[in-house]
Amino acid sequence: MRRIGVIGGSFDPIHHGHLLLARFALEKIPLDEVLFIPAADPPLKQGAYAPAEERWTMVELAVADCADFAASRLELDRPGKSYTVETLRLLHQLHPHAALFFIIGADNIGQLDEWHDLEGILAQCTVVVGARRGEMASDDPKLLARLHFIDTPLIELSSTEIRSRRAVGLSIRYMVPEAVEAHILAKGLYAASCS
Repeated sequence: MRRIGVIGGSFDPIHHGHLLLARFALEKIPLDEVLFIPAADPPLKQGAYAPAEERWTMVELAVADCADFAASRLELDRPGKSYTVETLRLLHQLHPHAALFFIIGADNIGQLDEWHDLEGILAQCTVVVGARRGEMASDDPKLLARLHFIDTPLIELSSTEIRSRRAVGLSIRYMVPEAVEAHILAKGLYAASCS
């Protein structure tokens, strides 16, 4: 049975933290491939800063040279809010004989109770959390027991920080893949005049 990892988000922009989380999940679970699925309309965010097609292009550029990573337009080509539970249903239709592993960072655990149909998500996949060993604490030990933790390096990097640096003219080198940086600079994404 194929084991497919799924990592979603606005990817606004995609950065090395996303890619390293996916790489560690691929190796430690292990997985056959990881799908990066940019959200068209993320339910828990106030909308994206870069247009959907720009975010799609950046994800494609980030995974272009990696045989076991792929970009998927599943949420971009579907109308309405980008609910994970619906994405998982579609993935099960597309890959009926695959086991799905939904990959999140430890910073997302506090939001899980806000996710649309969390029980539906947990019924369709294994939720994998990248965290430093021993760093997790929660008010809900029953929920933590239902998650699969993998030990990953702590990467203090966020899309918000990257956008903030661009807005004040600071470099984002080494935070995003070179091809993504080149695209952001060429398109003027996240620059002060765009915010």
